[in-house]
Amino acid sequence: MKGILGWIKSHLIMVVSTVVIVVSIPLGWMFSSKWNADIREKQEQRVSQAYNKVKNAKVTYVIPSLLPGEQAVTETRAPNRYVTEFYEAQRKEREAQAAEVVTTVIAFNKNGHKLLAPDLLPVPSNRQQETRLKYEFLDRMAGDPVTGATTIYRDLLRSIGAGEVPDPVKLATTIQDLQTREMERMVAESGAGSISPEEQDQLRKLLADRRLAEAQRRARDVSVFMTMAAFDSQAFGPTSAQIPPADQRARPATVAPSLAEAFSWNFDYWVVSDLLRAVDKANTDAGGTRANVENALVKRVERIGVEALPVVVKEETTQQTDSFGQPIETEVFEASSESTDPSRSVTGRKSNAEYDVIRARMTLVVDAERLPRLFKAFSETNLITVLDMDVREVDLWADLRQGYYYGKAPVVRVDLELETVWHRDWTVPMMPASVKSALGVVESGTSDGGEG
Repeated sequence: MKGILGWIKSHLIMVVSTVVIVVSIPLGWMFSSKWNADIREKQEQRVSQAYNKVKNAKVTYVIPSLLPGEQAVTETRAPNRYVTEFYEAQRKEREAQAAEVVTTVIAFNKNGHKLLAPDLLPVPSNRQQETRLKYEFLDRMAGDPVTGATTIYRDLLRSIGAGEVPDPVKLATTIQDLQTREMERMVAESGAGSISPEEQDQLRKLLADRRLAEAQRRARDVSVFMTMAAFDSQAFGPTSAQIPPADQRARPATVAPSLAEAFSWNFDYWVVSDLLRAVDKANTDAGGTRANVENALVKRVERIGVEALPVVVKEETTQQTDSFGQPIETEVFEASSESTDPSRSVTGRKSNAEYDVIRARMTLVVDAERLPRLFKAFSETNLITVLDMDVREVDLWADLRQGYYYGKAPVVRVDLELETVWHRDWTVPMMPASVKSALGVVESGTSDGGEG
């Protein structure tokens, strides 16, 4: 035993190494087996989690709606290449339809409207002739009593078959002549030197019938009663458009119209022409025949007023300064990014970067039984919405004494508040630079040459 211990002591390093080798083999196998099991378990968990994610994956497919009240198509399901391709094709088709709708709406909104003075707007074609062009356009819009030029609005009234009642002076003269002749005849026939109460009743009826006949004759000659006096420049207080604008004689002699003024006149004309074209449409049947007042839906346009485009008018050639020579900051209209404001109207629409909203007010005498057709005529003419309506009785005899005969259909007097929408896609290219600035129009990489 001593010999063995002695040998071990003398060969200790060899003995320890042998023991380590012998022990490490089973221990290494044991630990490696444990590590392998842990690694395998973790990898199995990762694979299982990844598989469950794929297995439970859901995709929401959507086909958006285009029209108010229309429901969007939505579906949540596992990814599928064929379903994905189907929805992609449907979305592209809807996007194409939306683009077509936008194009159609803008074309409908423009509806043949154009600049009335293309040599002046948006940039004068000849700077040396700019002042002359401005005054010529003013004369066209306002008329000129000195030269005899008539306002374009008179042409607009004629285009819808508008006219006035019989001339009151001529009518009074006609009635007076008839009364004189009939009284002389009655006195001569009676030989009494005067007419009897019965003859006085006959004469009053004869004169009333003649007055009615004259009114009826005029009602058959025109489609709607309307004169220039119907334009109300105070319909919206200080924000009202002046239609027609003040002529040259009513302006300061040394101040030429600005380009902003000229564009505003043109814009006012667009608004008014649409409203009156709607009246004409209501008075025209499907075959294109315009009715006379006796048979018309709209018998009389008593009042019409519109809001002015919110443009600050200023001279383009000078910069206004205060007493210290500093530029005066001019308040301008800022276009909001919000397109609706429920407090403004039932539609909530208000001017923004996409379109301008202009309100109008009209007072009309209409056929009470056909009012819905009038509302349809507005919507068929342009982007016009009736916001409010008040209905009043018509004193037929009082109106008849003024020469207004409306026919046999029951009529009412309606006060309308309307909203018109004007897309900037087509109006902005026609605007002078000062109008774009005032409306907050932002354009990238374009210039119209400014204003002088």
